[in-house]
Amino acid sequence: MIVSFFRRFYTHFLRYFSIPLIGSLLFAIFTQSSIAAGLFLGTAASTLMIFNWYYHLEQAQDEENGKVRLGVVTRFIIVIVTLLVWLRFPETFNIFAIAIGILLGYILIIFHAVRELTK
Repeated sequence: MIVSFFRRFYTHFLRYFSIPLIGSLLFAIFTQSSIAAGLFLGTAASTLMIFNWYYHLEQAQDEENGKVRLGVVTRFIIVIVTLLVWLRFPETFNIFAIAIGILLGYILIIFHAVRELTK
């Protein structure tokens, strides 16, 4: 059950997140760029948010009581923690790159939905 969930998450989302995650991490390590570090931090936060969203979405499909929870509070907490990291280290992370990294998750959700609808 758990292995199949991670396999589905990898197939739908994580394989697309791995490219900007690894690329921005390597770029940040070798160049000490605040933009690359911010993109890595934002993409990592976005990966956690999408994992949380996908988990709750699958739970909602299994439940029959009609109550759908998508983990909005948890996603807010992830963003707040990410911004607290930026507030602590503003010279290390670029806030605009963090915002782009966080938005990547939502762009990926739209991409995945369009791809599924056009099948």
